[in-house]
This record gives sequence, C-alpha cells and structure tokens, in this order.
Amino acid sequence: MAIFNESGLTLDLPDGLHFRFADLLAYKLLSGQNLKEMDFAWIDGGKLFLLEVRSYAQVSTTLTGADLIPLKGQAVPHRFEALIDKLTDSLLMLLAAWADTDCGKSIKAGLPAAAKSRMPLKLVIAIEMPSTLSVHLSGLRDSLNARMRGRIALADVRNVALIDYARLLANPTFSAFVKAQV
Repeated sequence: MAIFNESGLTLDLPDGLHFRFADLLAYKLLSGQNLKEMDFAWIDGGKLFLLEVRSYAQVSTTLTGADLIPLKGQAVPHRFEALIDKLTDSLLMLLAAWADTDCGKSIKAGLPAAAKSRMPLKLVIAIEMPSTLSVHLSGLRDSLNARMRGRIALADVRNVALIDYARLLANPTFSAFVKAQV
C-alpha cells in the first residue's frame, strides 16, 4: 500500500492499482504548460476513481459562497475555475493515453496495467469547509456538473460527485482508502 497525506486526509492506496498524475514523468514534462491534475487515482471494483481533495478550513473566516460558485454577470471565481481545469485536464490526459496519441503513450507508460485500457471513470471532489458554508455544496456541485456536462459526456461519465469530507469518510466506497489525518 502507498500512503499519502494531503489536505487533512490520509490515503492508503493499493500497490499497483493507483497513480498520481503529478508523479508521472509525462505530466512533469507538461506541467509547466498550464496543465492541471486531480490529486489521486486508483482502481477499485473495475472502475478508475479520480479524486481531488480541497480543504478550505484555513480560510473559513474569509470564504463566502461567491468565492466558490459562479454568479450570473460576475467573474467566475478562481476556486471554481481551478476545479474545472483539474477535471478537464485529467480527463484529457486519460483520453490521450487511451487513444494512443504521441503524448498519450508517454502518459500511458506511467499508468497501472489495468488503467492503460479504457475503463469506467468516477470523478470525485471532496471539500472540507466550515459548516456555515456547507449550504453551498449543492450549488457548487450543480454548477460544476453544468459546466462539465459536455466534457464528461465525451468520456462516458455521467456526473462529477462533489461531497464534503464527512460523507467521503463515511462512504464505504472510499473508507477503505481514505481516513482523517491524525
């Protein structure tokens, strides 16, 4: 098992069945070209899970709903745009690997054997935020899915799951791999 600590969580991912785009040589060569990545990826139950974790606990006194969710007629919040970039770029890297483009072949070389071929994807974003802002989770989820709808459809993904840390830790799909950091 490979253990990672990030954003208040400890992930214990199965050997040979996980990867981090950030650790792939092909990603490192492209990362200076405005390419973003989701934090973790692992295979479980015949599906490839991509997980982005975000903790806003440190900015709880200054963060508002407008910092997360786009409002009509206003600039898109940078936190929202960062999530869109991470989702989109991660999908592009996987699709390139599965399509055997020149760059995709380099990405594919760093993937676990099972992930080198097309497989069902689950896109998950877990966010830790103060309870005063949790009311915005459903709005953020809906806005993300609306913005990503066409992009995720290209990869046969139905939606992006956006959940808080409590639901992530309580969900049996994730609790085998993700724990609260102690």
